[in-house]
Amino acid sequence: MSQNHKSILLFIFVLMAMLFSSFGFYMAGQLNIQLVLLFALIVGSVIGGGYVRLLIEPLEKRSNELELLSRQTLHELNLPVATILANTQMLLKKEENEKNIKRLTRIEQASATLKTLYTELDYMIKKQIHKVELQECELKAFIEQRVQNYEELFPQINFELTLEKSSVKIDTIGFLKVLDNLTHNAVKYSRPDSVVSISLQELRLSIKDEGVGMDEDFIFNAFEHYFQEDSQKSGQGIGLGLVKEYCDRNKISIYLDSKKDQGTTITLDLRSVRANN
Repeated sequence: MSQNHKSILLFIFVLMAMLFSSFGFYMAGQLNIQLVLLFALIVGSVIGGGYVRLLIEPLEKRSNELELLSRQTLHELNLPVATILANTQMLLKKEENEKNIKRLTRIEQASATLKTLYTELDYMIKKQIHKVELQECELKAFIEQRVQNYEELFPQINFELTLEKSSVKIDTIGFLKVLDNLTHNAVKYSRPDSVVSISLQELRLSIKDEGVGMDEDFIFNAFEHYFQEDSQKSGQGIGLGLVKEYCDRNKISIYLDSKKDQGTTITLDLRSVRANN
């Protein structure tokens, strides 16, 4: 038994002894019931507080140790991943053999994926300890740059952009995850050669698809974690849940409009994160 446990048990024994003594005095007519009840309340509070402290301290210590280990591990991972990525890019510039170029390209893509995972893990840790930094961002350029990646990832989809310059102050990594999730959902439930429209007008960002849409019964559950309207589609059904969580945390209103076999439109009202707010 640890020293803390022994101290708590001894403390409880002494307090219980005092409580029983007080009850004995009450039975003998030397104390009134109000004093006994007050003393019992104090004893219960002290004992309860001691137990809570005994339970919480090890959990808090373990949480701090895990957080430190996670940050140290991430720091150690960043350098080798960045080194692999940089050297692969240098080799690609000099390589002429087609097979070697393909191999190096695969290494580059894998390294870029690891770099993205590093960024996301670092973001999740900072989010847990409330140290995520807000940055001023020009959304038009931000979205245009990201859509270039979407066009490479989803060549079967036609992307149409209607964007106006809009400056916001946001957690850019979290917002990128939101944009990726909404776009991925739009693509996942769309037919080949259909259009996914991304509009940014008066700080309202809308992503519209021509996909399968949702029944009214399913719309109410759409933002719940692990929910999927079509269980045959790949994925874990957590995308819209994460989007809703981000929007709630940043006081961004979110609207969903969907009709079966006609498509879905999701709109984020970003006026709450306007840069000059």
